[in-house]
Amino acid sequence: MTRLTRHGRTIVKALSMVALAAVLLASVGTSAVHAEVATESSVTQEMCNPTYWNNLYGDTNGTVLMDANQINSFNSAALKAADCHMNDLTAMDASFDSSELKGNLASAIISEKPEKPIFVNGVQTDTATYYGAISQLVSATGWDGVIGPKYALAVSQTQIKSIPTADYIGYDETDSDDEVTLSSLRVNEPFIVKQTAVINDKVFYWGYSNSVSGWVLASDLAFCGSKAEWLNMWQTGVSNKDFIVVTTDYFTLSESHYAPSVSGVKLTMGTTLKLVPESEIPRNISMRGTWNNYVVYIPTRGADGSCVKEIALIAQNKDVNEGYLPMTSANAVDLAFKYLGDTYGWGGMLDSVDCSAFVRNVYKCFGLEMPRNTNWQKEVPGTCVNVGEYDSASKAALISGCTPGTPLYFSGHTMIYLGTVNGTSYVISALGSTADSEGYLDVRVQNTVAVTPLTVRRKNGTTWLENINGVVMPWAIANN
Repeated sequence: MTRLTRHGRTIVKALSMVALAAVLLASVGTSAVHAEVATESSVTQEMCNPTYWNNLYGDTNGTVLMDANQINSFNSAALKAADCHMNDLTAMDASFDSSELKGNLASAIISEKPEKPIFVNGVQTDTATYYGAISQLVSATGWDGVIGPKYALAVSQTQIKSIPTADYIGYDETDSDDEVTLSSLRVNEPFIVKQTAVINDKVFYWGYSNSVSGWVLASDLAFCGSKAEWLNMWQTGVSNKDFIVVTTDYFTLSESHYAPSVSGVKLTMGTTLKLVPESEIPRNISMRGTWNNYVVYIPTRGADGSCVKEIALIAQNKDVNEGYLPMTSANAVDLAFKYLGDTYGWGGMLDSVDCSAFVRNVYKCFGLEMPRNTNWQKEVPGTCVNVGEYDSASKAALISGCTPGTPLYFSGHTMIYLGTVNGTSYVISALGSTADSEGYLDVRVQNTVAVTPLTVRRKNGTTWLENINGVVMPWAIANN
């Protein structure tokens, strides 16, 4: 046997280490390729695909749950029901005393301030001092006199807040919810403006969306020159095909040096944009042709705050539909899964969704206008089965017979029903914290859109099933 020199042994040792490293790298690579995404313990990987649930339900004919007339009836009923808190923006034409409104808004900021410490951008701040300063600035910088409403459109995804501030307000230094965020506006969503305020050199407008009132950054809104111009930009008929609706969680318009006002604009589920008539499509749009693109009108903000109606391209590969989608169970489930794994965003913060906005956006793709909050969504006359007094077995039996896509509710949360497997019902929702259905009670922050069984548990140890108090079937409006 030949004896290796010290130099030879060094080479062999080095080669052995290289070989070992290669094996380790290969095993790491293999592990990464085959790693499964984490889920609640009873949720399988196949359950994380809408096809699984649609095949389980077996509606191969694609039964339409609501036609255009029924959707219009639902929207009308929601608008008229006081407990739904919807706003008819098209009827807000009357002039008003802006001085009186300014005083009321300034007073409300004081009277409705939280009775607890606040953390402004993570720093504890005296509540009375902070809210008092904002109230004074509203009084000092708002409009005066008798004026008319201003017709605005959102030019970017933005938030509606209870007070005019760009700060993040929490109730502790790690609060994941901006406690003054109420809701959000999609691009091209209408907003009626009735007041203004200048806070820390930022201009805000106060007014109404179709579901809440509150403050919006002025830079995210643009004013139309007339009500007719405003209506023409956003009003869509349920049966019409002259617009596109975004049918995925979000995408951005293509970057462009030639059209900076629409470059990279974020469009979220439920956004509607009018299609440009073929006779009005220019030969060239910002140095691009139109092949394999939808050509749409989009509102942008001019230097003076006015609405500039621009033409933009949306690539054919994006998830959009010409006109609203037919309301079928499969479409509702497919839309819900477009959010799977997305972050939870209270009131629309982080440009995402909370539980009620999740449901609201899914149903917007059918032309349905759901109220903003979970308790309001249950108040559309004739659509909610109140099951708060049912025992768990009775609830489970009723839910297992529901159409997939049906919204379910308990206090402070809503979810979309998917189906029942081996006696356990499953849902998808934008959730905050919960505990797995198995093992000890370990409540964890998830802040994500996830598939769960109704056997997951809350902090008090009760299951979601035990807490469900409402089952909303929008299509029941047809029978009322």
